[in-house]
Amino acid sequence: MEEAERHAEAAQPAAFFDLDRTIIEGSSIAQFGFAAWRSGLVDIRHVGVQLVRGLLFDVVGESEDVADQTLPRILETIKGKRRSELLELRGPLVTQMLEQARPETLRLLGLHVQMGRDCYVVSASAIEIVERLAEELGFTGAIATEAEVVDGVYTGKLAKPFRHGAEKAQAIADLAARNNYDLSLSFAYGDSHNDLPMLELVGIPIAINPDAKLAQVAYERGWPVVQFAKPHHQAVRRVRIAAVVGAAFLAGRMSRRRRR
Repeated sequence: MEEAERHAEAAQPAAFFDLDRTIIEGSSIAQFGFAAWRSGLVDIRHVGVQLVRGLLFDVVGESEDVADQTLPRILETIKGKRRSELLELRGPLVTQMLEQARPETLRLLGLHVQMGRDCYVVSASAIEIVERLAEELGFTGAIATEAEVVDGVYTGKLAKPFRHGAEKAQAIADLAARNNYDLSLSFAYGDSHNDLPMLELVGIPIAINPDAKLAQVAYERGWPVVQFAKPHHQAVRRVRIAAVVGAAFLAGRMSRRRRR
């Protein structure tokens, strides 16, 4: 009993950061999908709709099912591909995301680190990308979606639950139990109403650039809300992404017509 009490007294707070539109601009899943398409790992005809959804996320914020549908669909299309092929994309993709890292969020991360708190990136995106990005940014670790790999080859299935919505919160709870984190004293940062389970799990939830639904909840519950200024290059980047999506869909439509 005394040992259990001492263990409880030693519990420490931690900080958990959503990735998309909290740490970086836009959708990491869509960027992963575009990179996989450009490298030939996926067929644009199979994931085109999901990538457009990612573009819409980049412009207007997350819809109800963007993340729910995008990464699982991409994972289906890489069935039979070697993991080493995807890892070849990791370096350039992580470099691209590092350039998009919000300085305001990095300052928050630095403050937590100075206070001795463990900090984690929590994302629905692929663990192969998120883990490296977290390492480069100075986080303690990452929680992300893990695809099943057998003998170095993707099976098209998930190894663990898709880390979105309630599953983000469950993964945090499991991590806290293993590492003895006190969630009542911990911080969570998110931008979307889909982050609510994660935000509700901790004692100090903070809404970062919240969508309309999250902003309303934060207002009603008295949660802190932080609005970051939009980077000046964001509009140019959106135009470039839109051009890529348009070209990809045109190619896909022409391909379907040829088959007819």
